[in-house]
Amino acid sequence: MNSKQLKYFLKTADKGSITGAAKELDIAQPAISQQISSLEHELSVQLFERDFRGVRLTTSGEKFYLRAKSIVHQMGIAKSEIVDAESNPTGRISIGMAQAVCNVLAIPLTQAIQKNYPNVELTLHYGTTDFLNQCLSNGQIDLAITYENTILDKNFSSTPLIKENIYLVVGTEPNTKSYEKLAKQDIIEFKQLAEFEIILPNQNDPLVQMLNRYETQTGVRIWNKQNFGLLMTNLRYVTDGLGLMILPSSAVFHLEKSRQVKTITITQPELSRDVLLVNNSKRVASIAMQVVSKTILGLTKEAHSLGNWRGKILF
Repeated sequence: MNSKQLKYFLKTADKGSITGAAKELDIAQPAISQQISSLEHELSVQLFERDFRGVRLTTSGEKFYLRAKSIVHQMGIAKSEIVDAESNPTGRISIGMAQAVCNVLAIPLTQAIQKNYPNVELTLHYGTTDFLNQCLSNGQIDLAITYENTILDKNFSSTPLIKENIYLVVGTEPNTKSYEKLAKQDIIEFKQLAEFEIILPNQNDPLVQMLNRYETQTGVRIWNKQNFGLLMTNLRYVTDGLGLMILPSSAVFHLEKSRQVKTITITQPELSRDVLLVNNSKRVASIAMQVVSKTILGLTKEAHSLGNWRGKILF
């Protein structure tokens, strides 16, 4: 039994003839006859009595007519509710981001959701990758934007966003001669990083873990300078010409535009890492979550096209 059979049955009953139903529905009479015959065969009852004047419902047909009309009505309501939910979703969605990602996506995402989906309430969280993964596991957040090789929960499902390039970041008004020289460079070899102390996150941070792998591959050791905790505080130290950092463009694009920092491409090897949009597959993805995820994909492409988030788009 399907919606087409019910539709043809009801229209034939209302019109009192297959000819009238076919004309109303603008389809061939044999198509209606075939669907009604299939329905009667499935139900193992005769729904219509047929004569030269047309058709009329049998006793079983009259009973089925009431049920069929109710079913079709409920199907129409369900369809309307789904269409309305997709065009005007509602709900609360919590998203976790690392500080660098938050810098490039938080404001555009908030503005886009407020404009396009005013009934979706968005809550943003930022923190370490371990913290965000824990929050995603226990249901404190619905989505997380995190990094490769950090997903431990087998229930996590991820969509790759971008393979982001990683740069050496130096202030444009350096306070030392060595930094003055760096500020004039466009590229630097990985082995040359050993000549400087560089502000790095804690050892559990995915960036440090990535650098550790490169250190193992190349035999080059990167010296860690004092970390002040928050990304913005560390960047203030860099813009004051007092230190260096290794970061993606998403963390510093606004400072590049105001010419407070310069990003230097690291080569031999080039540094990059995958950024992922992650959800917990044990939880049903609501329509609100789906539209937020779709918006994140669109804003990632936009940030990339503007040069704010450099690398290779992965979707």
